[in-house]
Amino acid sequence: MIKRTRQKMVVFDLDGTLIDTAPDLIASAREVISEIIDVEIDSETSRRFIGKGGEYFIKKNLEFNNINLDQSKIEKLISQFLLIYEKNISNKSSLYPNAIRTLNWLKDNGYILNICTNKPEKLAKIILEDFSIISYFDEIIGGDTLAQNKPNPLPLLTIMQNHNIKPLNTIMVGDTTTDILTAKNCNVRSVCVDFGYFDGKIPGVEADFLISDLFEIREILLQNY
Repeated sequence: MIKRTRQKMVVFDLDGTLIDTAPDLIASAREVISEIIDVEIDSETSRRFIGKGGEYFIKKNLEFNNINLDQSKIEKLISQFLLIYEKNISNKSSLYPNAIRTLNWLKDNGYILNICTNKPEKLAKIILEDFSIISYFDEIIGGDTLAQNKPNPLPLLTIMQNHNIKPLNTIMVGDTTTDILTAKNCNVRSVCVDFGYFDGKIPGVEADFLISDLFEIREILLQNY
């Protein structure tokens, strides 16, 4: 009798999880906002706005700096930001320690790997290409790929359905409550890294596992999957 090994999948967030994208995101936001008002965007504060898409990122930076604009100007600003960011997407960004080591171990051990991010799909693919890790992933779902983005369950559910993987055999790795909520909304266990852009705790919303190094995923999987 042939013993069939069940397929298992690890789904990664991108910004703040695999790649530290904050330097280029913040530099691009500073450039577009400085055209409107002479204000210095605080890096530490701005990092907390990463993970929910470019529109949220720009709006929260404007709000924090008490900059009030009508919707048409905000939309123009967002468009300018995305164009500037695309041209400078990998200038100062960097892979987190042990990212490649972790991806190699997962691939070598038969895990299906995918990306579920709120970054626009085009930009996600560009930066994954720039860092030569796009080939590790079977599917990349961005914030604009489907009708809904995280924490709505649609993106992660779509990935699981496309690969015919059950929630029990899936794990979501991210850095914010958005990722934790996405996992919970899909009955999937979550791993939260503590070095990303965590945006504050929500009562009753906690990750199943907390790690300080991406390679700790190996022990979690060996012990729990």
